[in-house]
This record gives sequence, C-alpha cells and structure tokens, in this order.
Amino acid sequence: METLSAPYLLIATPTLRDPNFVQAVVLMGHHDTEGAMGWIVNRLHEKPVRDLLAPGQQQAVHAQTPLHLGGPVPADALLAVFHRAIDGVECAEIAPGLFVSRSAHVLPLLFSRVPPPYGGPSTGGEPGPGLVPGRLVFGYSGWGAGQLEREMEEGAWLAVPYDEGLAFSARIDDLWRRCFERLGLNPALLTRGSGRKH
Repeated sequence: METLSAPYLLIATPTLRDPNFVQAVVLMGHHDTEGAMGWIVNRLHEKPVRDLLAPGQQQAVHAQTPLHLGGPVPADALLAVFHRAIDGVECAEIAPGLFVSRSAHVLPLLFSRVPPPYGGPSTGGEPGPGLVPGRLVFGYSGWGAGQLEREMEEGAWLAVPYDEGLAFSARIDDLWRRCFERLGLNPALLTRGSGRKH
C-alpha cells in the first residue's frame, strides 16, 4: 500500500470497534514509512480547557474554547493546531498548510474570542457556520511503521483528501458523517466487523 502524504483526514469505519476511535475523524499531520501521527478533531476532552492551563495562561483562552481529545497517547502539554501561519509565534509547519505550536503566545491569538458553536443541529450548507482559527488538543493518535497501512487494508480506516472546511469546521457533531459524504459513501451500508481492536 502506498504511503499517504499528510495532511489528510482519516475516518474510522464501522468495523473499527476500539472505543478510542469509534466514529473518529483524525487530522493527520505526519505519515511516512516510520509511522503516522494525528489528532482526533471530533471528540472533546471531558475537562474545560482552563483546567489544564497554568494559572497565568488561563485568561488568555476564552472559557468556552473547546479542548479536543487528540487521541489515546498522552502528551505533556496542550498543542495548538491551525491552518494559517502566525507571525512572531514559534510554530512549525508540520505538513503543507498545517501548523502546530506549544507556545503560550499562540493562545490569545487563536483562542481568546468566543468560539463559534460546536455541535447542535446544522444551520445551513457546508461546511456549517464556518471555520475555527485552530484547534487546541490534548494527546494524540499514533501508529508505528506499517501499522496504519495494515489497519487500512483490513478496512478499519478510510482516507479523505485534506479539506480545511472539514478539518477546521466549527461544527463537529456530524463531522464523521460529512467526511463519508465527501467520499460518496454511506457508513450504514458498510459491513460491521467482528469487534476488531486498534
């Protein structure tokens, strides 16, 4: 299987029963022959974002800013993932058009304003109410060399070409379904597996 080039979106099929990834949409930031890594973008952390920030950083982020649970692999700090370069902030372009930063200076620039509504019923056409400037994530999803390729061959995952309107959509409640629609597929028609684990 040919190695995919990040960025792209990885969507879990109904055959994947691992509770960490049921109906997950993963924004992939790295994928080569040595492994792959990305962040789940349609699952929120159980804690408010300010609970995970140092006291001096809490006011830099709006209290309603969603904190995404990026995956089952723990991280030692929050990570900002965003789609526009920011001058004067330490960041890395991890994949074409996809930037990441652990700098505290990025927090007020991306997350100080009232965020657009997450979840809830659709209010119009694609991609919903608009884009968020970035996603604040805790943890990540990772695969060793050849692992993701094997899981894709087994039917656990499908790849969706990178689309900023999906990857940074303010509406995440139906993001999994919309990714399948982008591929022209109905997930309900896919064969369910026998409890395959990640």
